[in-house]
Amino acid sequence: MTDGYQICPECSDEYTLTASTCTECGVPLVAPGSVEAPPEPEAFPEIDALVCVRVGPLPWTRALSETMSGADLEHRVEQDDRKPEEGGVDPERFGGETLYGTWVRPEDHERALEIDRSLFAHFEPEGQAPAAGEEVCPACADPIDAEALECAGCGLHFG
Repeated sequence: MTDGYQICPECSDEYTLTASTCTECGVPLVAPGSVEAPPEPEAFPEIDALVCVRVGPLPWTRALSETMSGADLEHRVEQDDRKPEEGGVDPERFGGETLYGTWVRPEDHERALEIDRSLFAHFEPEGQAPAAGEEVCPACADPIDAEALECAGCGLHFG
């Protein structure tokens, strides 16, 4: 060993030549350069290779992303400027807010949709008309006070 030190093959901590095992991992030390670098993780695909699960305002997107992360489901979140005819959502549906899309690999789409459905199951189906005289959130259709500045259901800010 001409390097003057050894390393742990598990955690890469450096040790003097007199040490024989890593104090953290408990494994025998090796000479630097004798350990192969772990393979780089596969890069997550770009949007054009993914399927969109949901487009919505930031509070919705954060909730979905956190739930997917908790379920170890890889996904990508990016601002979504697509027009409705391109698969996007009209921002006016959400009071003109910036919208974000949540995308997954095609093979994970069904699982992502299950997570999405469970997370947003309390929202009324699209197209269901509110009761006469009732104010509702344009994003989630939860009843709101006419003076409200934010929806208690989804966090949408009213401008």
